[in-house]
Amino acid sequence: MNLIRLSVKKPVAVAMFSLIILLTGLFSMLKLPLELTPDVDFPRLSITTYWPDSSPEMIEAFVTSPLEGAINTVSHIHKIKSTSEQGQSLIEVEFVRGTDMNFAAMNLNEKISLVREDLPYGAYEPQISKYVPKAFQTNRFFSLRLTGNYSLQELRRIGLERISPALMGIEGVTHVDVIGGQDRVIEVIADQKAIKLYNITLEQIRSKLLQMGYRQSVGVIYKGSTRIDLMVDTPIDRISQIEDAVLLKRGAALIRIRDVALVRDTYGRPRNISRINGFPAIVVNVEREAGSNIVEVINRIEQKLKDLEKKLPQGLTMIVDNDQSLPIRNNLRSLGERALFSIFVIFIVLYIFIRSFKVPLIIISTIFFSTLLTITLFFIFHISLNLLTLAGLALGFGMLVDNAIVVVENVFRHQRLGQNIREASARGTEEVMMPIIASTLTTVAAFIPFLYLTGELRIYYLPFTMAVGFSLLSSLAVAFLVTPSLIARFPTFPEMQDKEHHDKTFLSMYQQFLSVIIRHRIITLTAAAVLLASGIYVFDKYVIKGKIFEWRNQSTLSVYVSMPKGAQLKRADTLIKVFEDVALKAPYAGKISTTVSPEYAYMRITFPKSVRNSTYPYLLKEQLISKASLVAGAGVSISGFGEGYYNGSGMSYSSNYRIKILGYNYNKLDMIAKDIGSRLKHYVRVKNINTNLSREYYLGSGTEMILKVKRERLDRFNITMDFFLYHLQAYLRESLAWQRIRFNGTEVDYLLKFEGFNSFSIRELMKSTITSPKGEQVRINQVAELENRKIMPEIVRENQQYMRLVGFEYRGPYKMGDKLLETIIKTTQVPPGFKLERDSYWFFTKEEQKQISLVLIVSLFLVFLVTAGLFESILHPFLILLTVPLSLVGVFFIFYLANSPFDRSAYIGVVLLGGIVVNDSILLVDHINFLRRRGENLFNAVILGARDRVRPILMTTFTTIGGLLPLVFMVKDKSDIWYSLALATIGGLLSSTLMVLTVIPALYVIFERVKLRYRKFLNSI
Repeated sequence: MNLIRLSVKKPVAVAMFSLIILLTGLFSMLKLPLELTPDVDFPRLSITTYWPDSSPEMIEAFVTSPLEGAINTVSHIHKIKSTSEQGQSLIEVEFVRGTDMNFAAMNLNEKISLVREDLPYGAYEPQISKYVPKAFQTNRFFSLRLTGNYSLQELRRIGLERISPALMGIEGVTHVDVIGGQDRVIEVIADQKAIKLYNITLEQIRSKLLQMGYRQSVGVIYKGSTRIDLMVDTPIDRISQIEDAVLLKRGAALIRIRDVALVRDTYGRPRNISRINGFPAIVVNVEREAGSNIVEVINRIEQKLKDLEKKLPQGLTMIVDNDQSLPIRNNLRSLGERALFSIFVIFIVLYIFIRSFKVPLIIISTIFFSTLLTITLFFIFHISLNLLTLAGLALGFGMLVDNAIVVVENVFRHQRLGQNIREASARGTEEVMMPIIASTLTTVAAFIPFLYLTGELRIYYLPFTMAVGFSLLSSLAVAFLVTPSLIARFPTFPEMQDKEHHDKTFLSMYQQFLSVIIRHRIITLTAAAVLLASGIYVFDKYVIKGKIFEWRNQSTLSVYVSMPKGAQLKRADTLIKVFEDVALKAPYAGKISTTVSPEYAYMRITFPKSVRNSTYPYLLKEQLISKASLVAGAGVSISGFGEGYYNGSGMSYSSNYRIKILGYNYNKLDMIAKDIGSRLKHYVRVKNINTNLSREYYLGSGTEMILKVKRERLDRFNITMDFFLYHLQAYLRESLAWQRIRFNGTEVDYLLKFEGFNSFSIRELMKSTITSPKGEQVRINQVAELENRKIMPEIVRENQQYMRLVGFEYRGPYKMGDKLLETIIKTTQVPPGFKLERDSYWFFTKEEQKQISLVLIVSLFLVFLVTAGLFESILHPFLILLTVPLSLVGVFFIFYLANSPFDRSAYIGVVLLGGIVVNDSILLVDHINFLRRRGENLFNAVILGARDRVRPILMTTFTTIGGLLPLVFMVKDKSDIWYSLALATIGGLLSSTLMVLTVIPALYVIFERVKLRYRKFLNSI
């Protein structure tokens, strides 16, 4: 309290304090890293490995399982989860809390390197990355496409030799990938007739190739006192050297590789195709250093690209594809717009209540100082500016002025009692010091349990709660030191006295209304209970819990073509060109990016800003849809600019209910899934049952061809499985083993294949022959059989336990679908070690639900402890906590009226409410207690206390709501993660304010009378 008086009497000291806040805040703002997603110390790493054109079962067997085996030897691992899907393996490794993640990543990399060479040929290098939840996953940090009237090989060469080295030299860039084009490969195409004629085997050719280009240290020799390392090197720099290699000597005749095979230096089969506006393109992906400033690094990249553009060959164009600085810049711009809008609304609210221009400016200045002080705290505690922390600051704008409003209102109440402005500033601030501290601490205390969250919830909530907590603590310091000093600098505010006359009518009406409420308090409580019950009913019956997936985009138009399993790249390219040609003919289309792989093709059209709001994108979409309606044998989806369009099968859009099956036996899971699927068919409302469901919409189920090899038949011809597989691969496009040769000083892949392997068919395969070690010609159909079978779109394992999903669409009320789902789960009998549960892909898992429930309970308990310490009472904290369930009435109804789903963000809004809505109750109850200590009777103290606090309660409520309005009305998409949070907080504040001004006074009277009767009863004993 002496500090408050000092701030009033020492304006120069306060001015210096304010200057310190200003300078340190601006310095911290310049030094803080700008990131799109939060950099939370989360103990989880992701290992991603691509093996194009491979089925989920092949990925699981040859990529995921070997990697998991190596990863399991790493220490301090808490959980491992793997997903094997078409062409990709993803392993998520969660470590125990407190693990040094830098050391863990290094250890993990060492273990993976031990099995790197055991991975199949064509599998890319496993990439270890920091885990990012799906909600925050974004496109790459920065990527561009190099395009022009050049071949893909030439574009790739320029990218590798000129662009990649230049970008790698930029500060903040850690890695540059050049994707697209084809890598160099040495093809050795064996002639089957010549091989049979000379009785040569593929193993002999492979052995000779391994001996060529050999380079290895064989030991050390000394020349005098000088040590010399001896190397053996058999360099190859010409194709003719490979062709002239001797395989066999028969008398004077030498059988060379050229006699049985064709050797050519060429390029490998393209795995994908990229185009920009119809021209071939390669992609250059750039990764940044963790903790670096996104905007600064991209500014350096853009400057380097400008320099490179002048030196590139004529006709080459570099087009930026992904730029993570754009969302950051947009968020900063949006934050500025929302801040200005919030400040404007707050000013209007304050002016309506105060009718003064000077006082609102004083109060609003606390936002400026509190924000700068908060940013300084960010810098001290190494918290970056990102999507979550910026939203926390935006959300806190309306709350930052609450403390200053209470101080200003109480100061002028003392001034009206006849005190001079300086004395009123000191006494008015001192009087509300304890309730302000208590109300701020209750909000901060409500967030303390978030520090102990684990898993994804820690990433979602911790940065946001720290931002709100720091901003509130900053506003507390500013309200007690800066605000009273600024008020004391003005001699008087005559308009405040004028405003008092305008308020008398309102206060008199409220006082009379409150008298009626207290006299009929039982009716009041009954009405509140009915309102709460109605809210619960409406919420339970009509509000959807979880996030609804939407296919709407108003800035780009996208075409996605899903090809059947085993489709050729050429076929996918032909189909997407049908749509690409339509887009290229549209002069108003801006950038047309096309990516093609064998089993999918994707085209994205970006329109100029001048066109986006016109009818042209919709006209182009209709033209694309008309083309899609003619496509057969492939799934086509078109999204953007209105409702999405889909034509085809295999995708999992319509499965709005999912059952998760867990167990250690893959085949048993299949049996359980099929049993559930057959039972679901009996329900007429159930459609689109899928027992091979994927979590990802774009992964459709498919088929796989199995070559069943009969071992007993192989033994009959004295053929080993390795021998059989190696010769079999010579007929196929790909191999499972890496084959490399040193050519011109670099490692180059080589392929040893039979002639015609590129167009080899299944029928030809089964009729082809293998020469056994005894010289017998064995047809493949003599030792193996072909079989088609359905396969899952993905294989998921958690700690070696398989997981499978069954999905279906229920065409009826949401609650009825819920009941059916629960019935199926309860009535399905599974063996020991297996279990069924509802899949919560769009909402919380069971573990997360437990954590959130615990957070809510602990938050309320901490609020209770803070208020109990303030009032030195057990009864009054219970009264104050009743505000929380009463505030839920507004939450329930606002989600119903807004027709919005109750998602993760809404939950954090409810937790936020637990700390906010009690603030008004604290102010009210504290002032009633003060009046009772001064000698007022119970009834008068409640009436007068509520009358004195109605203005600051209404002001703080409407300023907080004003700060939240931009998060509701200035969002382009309701799926924005902060829309639901703001909606929940606004609904809760509206209902809690109504309840605090009506129900809480009635409850206070009831509590006090019960306490009085209890004391009389004890005295009578």
